[in-house]
Amino acid sequence: MKKQLFTLCVALSILITSTMTAEAQQADTIQNQRLTKLENILSKLPKVSGVINFRYRLDEDRSTFDIRRARLDVKGDISKMFDYRVQVEFASGPRLLDAQIRAKIKPYFNVQIGQFKVPFSLENPYSPTGLECIDNAMAITKLVGYSDVSGISANGRDIGVMIYGEVFKKEGYSIIDYSIGVFNGAGINTTDNNKSKDVIARVNVNPIKTVTLSASGYLGEAYLNDSTRHATRDRLGFGIRYDDKKWMFRSEYLYGMTHKTESMGAYAVLAYTFFKKLQPVIRFDYFQEDIYKASTGEIDYMAGVNYWFIPQKVGLQLNFTYRTFNDTKRNTGNICIMGTAAF
Repeated sequence: MKKQLFTLCVALSILITSTMTAEAQQADTIQNQRLTKLENILSKLPKVSGVINFRYRLDEDRSTFDIRRARLDVKGDISKMFDYRVQVEFASGPRLLDAQIRAKIKPYFNVQIGQFKVPFSLENPYSPTGLECIDNAMAITKLVGYSDVSGISANGRDIGVMIYGEVFKKEGYSIIDYSIGVFNGAGINTTDNNKSKDVIARVNVNPIKTVTLSASGYLGEAYLNDSTRHATRDRLGFGIRYDDKKWMFRSEYLYGMTHKTESMGAYAVLAYTFFKKLQPVIRFDYFQEDIYKASTGEIDYMAGVNYWFIPQKVGLQLNFTYRTFNDTKRNTGNICIMGTAAF
């Protein structure tokens, strides 16, 4: 009788344990299913980010505070293949900067439509938190549509269609990446005012992960400020970059033909990062708006330091720039300090 009771107790224990284990496994499965559904829902929600730049400038003519940027950036995935981005600038607006949809088809072939940064130069794609200097190099500003010699002011952006991709993928990088697009050529938030379109292309070759060799081309037309007709707006650029996350060197040469004016510029920037937070930086910056008029040339020497309290999120930048001209009486220096908060 005792043996029978013992056997019955053991059997009941096994049955209860098995039932509890099955219920626990079923609960885990249900919980995992719920988490998966929640993750799928959250992945489709827009991701909101932004950046605020507060700036102080001091030169011989003025001392002033201003809000350099106040941007709100919304990104999201429509599906595995399609995503979107909308970015608005409030500091000088509100003004629409980016409004794009991407079709991510293959690593070597993707399509992007809307308003976004044009594929010209190495520096233009940099975000405000990724650029080592407070301001772009003069050649970028004057020949890539920021404060262009053609009169266009568009933050390096335009409206159009672009294909892009990466070829010969390696671990963490690709040997070649390319972008080529057709754009209005009239700047942001502006419909085209002629039948022609601007063609812009860039090819980057990365022989090793830390080195990039770049070539860019721009064939187009511009509506000049001082003209009622369209004029040539062609650009050519070559660049090199080395970046091993500590040492960073980048240099570019840009040439532009705007109507009958030939312009050229070059820059070289060198930076070193300590402890992922402290980054001294120096830059040589040259630009000549008309290569046949020596008086239009300018060379700037910049020395600065960046400190990131939270890397790429909260930081402070200090730049001292000495501007030189052929007329040495115009030489001047200025100090610029900018605080960044990105979220």
